[in-house]
Amino acid sequence: MADEYLVSIVIVTYNSADYVEACINSIYARRGRAAYALEIIVVDNHSSDDTVRILKERFPSVELLENDENYGWGRANNQGVARANGDLVVILNPDTLAEDGWLEALIQPLIGRRRLLTTPKILIYDGSAIGNCGNILHFTGLAFTRGYGADKDACAVSEPVSYVSGCCFAVRRDEFLQLGGFDEALFLYHDDLDFTCKAYLAGFESLYVPASIIRHDYRLDVGPEKFFLLEKGRYVFLRKYLSTGDVLRFVPSLVVSEVLSSGFAAKLGFRGVLCKLRAVREGIFAEVPRLRGDKENLFKHFSRTIPNDQLTTNRIERAGVRLANRIFLLNYGPQL
Repeated sequence: MADEYLVSIVIVTYNSADYVEACINSIYARRGRAAYALEIIVVDNHSSDDTVRILKERFPSVELLENDENYGWGRANNQGVARANGDLVVILNPDTLAEDGWLEALIQPLIGRRRLLTTPKILIYDGSAIGNCGNILHFTGLAFTRGYGADKDACAVSEPVSYVSGCCFAVRRDEFLQLGGFDEALFLYHDDLDFTCKAYLAGFESLYVPASIIRHDYRLDVGPEKFFLLEKGRYVFLRKYLSTGDVLRFVPSLVVSEVLSSGFAAKLGFRGVLCKLRAVREGIFAEVPRLRGDKENLFKHFSRTIPNDQLTTNRIERAGVRLANRIFLLNYGPQL
């Protein structure tokens, strides 16, 4: 039963003064009569605003770890989980608001079951539409949000997803540590993708839990610097999880993915092109270990196509994505 468990919520902050008080208040307010024990650990990545002051003055029961510089999202979360005492760990962004019953629903599938990651329905901040219902991972490393912009009542079925959202997911603490936590070489973005893929290689499953609902101040917007981090993470993913044989097999699709990403870089202008070249350099030439494990389990979670309604702005771009999807389907084949 849930009352036998201590749940640790780990929140990483960086100049989060506008959000963190509302976030933590919502966690306490939405706890209801839950019988589980709860602790909140905040790891601050050297904020220059009032984040730390707010935490110290208004939440003395919250354990606060203060870093002397911004170590990145993954490393800070690893610090928080290492300090946690809970049987179960929830990774949560500070720019979120909890809804009634969110935590009970999120952790319940983990009770009595191992090797599982759970992720909630994430609405945009005003609660009017879906921001994320798990994520989509294409076999070329392209990644997209699932359900973005859909009606808030959509995505009502609990099911596996390509990868869980770093905005919020739950896992057993001992399993998080056994998996090695987040890759600290990924400063920001793709940390959740990488962690989920690593878990799949170890035989884990993922589960989207629509009964667990939070709100997140998120807008689908990719500027040059974010594009750089996403592209670098994509190259790291390809090198870490695809064998030489996989790469050779998927050459047509990888070429298409490069055309798509290069076209998006061009849309971002000169800075976008520079960020693309920088991502190629840092992603391809960085030292990256190749991981092995249950590859069948990993590959079954890949998407064979990409959505044409995200980051496209006109009919020509959407037609290009439809053509790309035809190539992807032909190249991927019916199964691995």
